Amino acid sequence: MRRRRIGTAIAATTALAVGTLVPALPAFAASTDAQRTVTVNLDEVLQEDYLGIGVNVIPWSLMGDTAAYGYDDADWEVDVERILTVQPKVARVWFQIDWMELEKGQYDFESPEMKAFYRYLDAFQQAGTEVLLNFGWKVGERVHDWFLYPGVQKPYESAPGDLVAYGHSASALLNELINNRGYDNVDYLTFYNEPNGSWDFEGPADQKAYYAEMARKVHEQLQADGLRDDVQIWGPEEVNAPDWTKYMAENAGDVFDQYSFHLYGESYDFMSQAIDQRRSSIGDAPLNLSEMGWTNPGTSVWETGYPNYIIRSANGGVHSNLVWQLNGVMTDDPRGDTNGSFNMWDSLVLGLKPTAAFYEAGLLMRYIPAHSTVLGTEVSDDDVRATAFRDADGELTVLVETADGRPKDVTVRFAGGKVNDRFNRFVFDDSVAQPEANALLPASTGQFALKKSAFTDAEIGGAHTFAIYTTAPAETQVALTPAQSTVAGGAQVDLDASIIDGTGKLTWSVVGEGNGSVDANGVFTAPAVESERSVAIRATTKSGAYGVAQVLVTPAPRAGVADAPVFSLEPGLYPSVEGVTITTGTPGAEIRYTTDGSSPTAESTLYTGQIILNPLQTTYLRAIAVAPGLEPSGVTSRLYKVLDVQNAPDGYEFCQYADRGTCEFDGEASVAFGSEGLFRFGTFTDGVDCTAASFGGDPNPGGDNRCFVNPEIPDEEPVVTIFNAGFESPATNGTANGPMVNGWTFSARAGIQHNDSVFNPAFPAPEGERTAYLKTDSGLNSRIDQTVIFPAGTYAITFYAANRADFGGLQEIDVFVDDQLVGHAAPDDSGAYEFHQTNSFTVESGQHTISFVATTFEGDNTGFVDDVKVIVAE
Repeated sequence: MRRRRIGTAIAATTALAVGTLVPALPAFAASTDAQRTVTVNLDEVLQEDYLGIGVNVIPWSLMGDTAAYGYDDADWEVDVERILTVQPKVARVWFQIDWMELEKGQYDFESPEMKAFYRYLDAFQQAGTEVLLNFGWKVGERVHDWFLYPGVQKPYESAPGDLVAYGHSASALLNELINNRGYDNVDYLTFYNEPNGSWDFEGPADQKAYYAEMARKVHEQLQADGLRDDVQIWGPEEVNAPDWTKYMAENAGDVFDQYSFHLYGESYDFMSQAIDQRRSSIGDAPLNLSEMGWTNPGTSVWETGYPNYIIRSANGGVHSNLVWQLNGVMTDDPRGDTNGSFNMWDSLVLGLKPTAAFYEAGLLMRYIPAHSTVLGTEVSDDDVRATAFRDADGELTVLVETADGRPKDVTVRFAGGKVNDRFNRFVFDDSVAQPEANALLPASTGQFALKKSAFTDAEIGGAHTFAIYTTAPAETQVALTPAQSTVAGGAQVDLDASIIDGTGKLTWSVVGEGNGSVDANGVFTAPAVESERSVAIRATTKSGAYGVAQVLVTPAPRAGVADAPVFSLEPGLYPSVEGVTITTGTPGAEIRYTTDGSSPTAESTLYTGQIILNPLQTTYLRAIAVAPGLEPSGVTSRLYKVLDVQNAPDGYEFCQYADRGTCEFDGEASVAFGSEGLFRFGTFTDGVDCTAASFGGDPNPGGDNRCFVNPEIPDEEPVVTIFNAGFESPATNGTANGPMVNGWTFSARAGIQHNDSVFNPAFPAPEGERTAYLKTDSGLNSRIDQTVIFPAGTYAITFYAANRADFGGLQEIDVFVDDQLVGHAAPDDSGAYEFHQTNSFTVESGQHTISFVATTFEGDNTGFVDDVKVIVAE
């Protein structure tokens, strides 16, 4: 008998306190808005056991790659609180075999990595989350001598060489987790990630057959050890490879209980094709979308995104939807680590604010129920989509997505049965995704009482929106102010808290021993520390919901001890180059620092001046102060991660902040002074004071002005400053895919590509090594936009354009300034770059938006754009 567990809600989901809500909205409000109807058919069942919305998790935060950058127990407290807030229904937890098995057949279930892994399982067990154990994956260097498939080129991504041993390993781990440690929420098992690609499963030529045999060996070992009924096996975790799913169904259908695939950024209509392709191979077996993602830095759009993925999946018989991914963990590679817009939040060592995805995906994750029945729905118009769920307790939840355009009144009507319960309303649009350190899900915005088994929401605006209407209680949340603060040892900080979607008193507590104290009013008294320490403070409701504040406790000045170093720049993620200065309050003291994570000593590198944080660099600065006759200070640390977003004219690099010192360089150079596209230029020799006076005035009063140096003196200064006009940032050697912002705002299906990218451009970039690309497929287009500052005048835009020659059709591109079409490019099929100049246009002084828009929708078409300039039109 296979186990089927339903995760129990944590105490934070207590009964809704109606008094805290906006007054109930009227059942049928008169309005001139567009009228839309969603009909939920209570007697029509589309699927009986929708597992819910979950996440993918790489459990590295408590391990070396992240802990080495200062991640600590106070950060873990915040991570756990967020897991309990969103309550993922299923978590695909990635697992490396070298965490437990350094030598073949010898298992260490008490290794540091395993202890960290258990803490993740504890958190998911507390949240009522079922676990899909993703066994195998990256192959740590410590096991290369026995694990690898013979002759692989990439050992880190090798398939197992000994499938029998691999089966024993999987069985041993499951026995430890389920039988010895009681993790009864480990219900599902899968292997590797996207084995159809070359990035995670390198093995023999016939990789499909090898993957199927690998799964069979695990299946047989679990049978032999009496564990097979404890877990269901999923696979093959393919992406864009339905032939892999078909192969597994035909050749290992007795092994796989459920099938899984991945999909990113596809259109609502294309999803049906993707589902149907796989369903035709697997019949009625459960099909899971075990990775899905939408990387827009804002939120989803009508064409593709989280709500329409869920609606299409639930109505189409997909068994679960797992978001990529919960949170970032690695921080050492700004271009290739796990932080970014795919995540619900980045690693907390980079800051507490979540991404926009947290608010959107988190709201869906929390309120779409686990193991629910999906009910049939009908919509009155094609600018509305819907799906509906009934959980094991009979609670009803309706998800409605509306397109942007005219404001709408949406009536939700129930047919085939009687419904009397009140529905709580949760609404999401772009305005909700405003990152804040408490990471609070959107609160309830009212209740609906039904009249004749229907209610009408008259508050849906004209923006793209989704609304969740549910009879389940609202999630009680606690907001703390400040969520993050710094205080010297022995000093106090006054914390405040408020309850959202709930009422009652709060209890204050400090997490961990020796971390200070907090009184009943939220006043925290910090402990005395020799080196800085992070402390987590909880404010908890009677029902068990809580919020977490972090306080960084720094060493207080002490007699006989040098004052601890102070950094000029707050830690965290920065889009562009920055500079850090380090000071100490002790006169004559030296500052010694490290960047490798080690504790600095009197022999460490001597600080001599501003440290430049360069693009695509993560720097962990740790410093002490050393003075004659005094004990060295305690250690203070700051982590900085810098991306490659251009904030200077092309060819110029940051050298100094305004009014903070000298922009230093040797010989003659051009220097730009200003910010936000407003610059003054000058040619100087052997440095210049970074002040407005040096440049004859301030081009952007009140702006974050800086100096940028260019060792090459340009022939002429730009008429209009376009950031990243040559598309050299980010400095990818392949492709950097949108959505992203780097000077330009790149939509999905747009980005930057290198001369050696997978697009295989027929000719090199006209300027530098990279160009923009604009791609259309699945009926979706792409675009790039940049808002720049023009002086009043008449101008034209010049650029180069080419088509991808080795694949797809011809792409044509429109050029706009604001809403005015000023140019069009239709490159030929040779792949050669052609020079283009738009028609002239006249603008007033101020901000104007330049846009390049792909216009060819049929098929798969990619065009390239480079070296964009604004010239004065004659």
